[in-house]
Amino acid sequence: MTAAAAAPSPAAAKTPTKWGDREGRRRDILDAAQAQMAVGGYLALNMRDIARGAGVSPGTLYQYFSTKEEIFATLYAAAIEAHNARIQPICEQARELETFLADIAVAYLDLYATYGRYFTVWSALVAGGRADDAPLPKDLARQLRHATFAGTDLMVSTMRRVAGPADRPRLIDQPMAVTLLWTTLNGIGDHLTSERRHLTPFTGDELIAYTARTLAAGLVTPA
Repeated sequence: MTAAAAAPSPAAAKTPTKWGDREGRRRDILDAAQAQMAVGGYLALNMRDIARGAGVSPGTLYQYFSTKEEIFATLYAAAIEAHNARIQPICEQARELETFLADIAVAYLDLYATYGRYFTVWSALVAGGRADDAPLPKDLARQLRHATFAGTDLMVSTMRRVAGPADRPRLIDQPMAVTLLWTTLNGIGDHLTSERRHLTPFTGDELIAYTARTLAAGLVTPA
């Protein structure tokens, strides 16, 4: 089932958070935006509808967020941080590369289902965050980059550890291995969270198991 199919209806208009509670209002705005995204993804975001869902005026909304891109990036940064927290114990408990890769692929599906299809959007936003005329506040761009790199570092350090002893590292061409892993995770996510999953006779579990086995065999030198 896709994220859109399982999503609830958009949040209805609500009573605003008590006057003066800026953090509460900010949370209301993000909750309203997240409800819209649950139904239609990034393309469903609309500033006027977000304001209505949060129980604030459009003018008040713009005091918190300048664009829907900024709102999306804020939600995505938080989602990446939550994903990193989710995979932390997976990484700590990993003892074998193939199993680790399969567990990471399963965990990544939830993040991809909501945000992954708009990867090019947020990556452009992150890249733009380096410029003075960036579409995102610099602090937010830094948060996105930090969260993304932290997750990558966590996976890479785990792959190194489970691929072989420290004195005889077996991970082949680490920079390329990381790129291959991310490409594969996004490919699996796109397939299993879209109607493409009906085009093959394999279940998600079968596809992930085969992918993990193939990657594990190709990413390390023989013992």
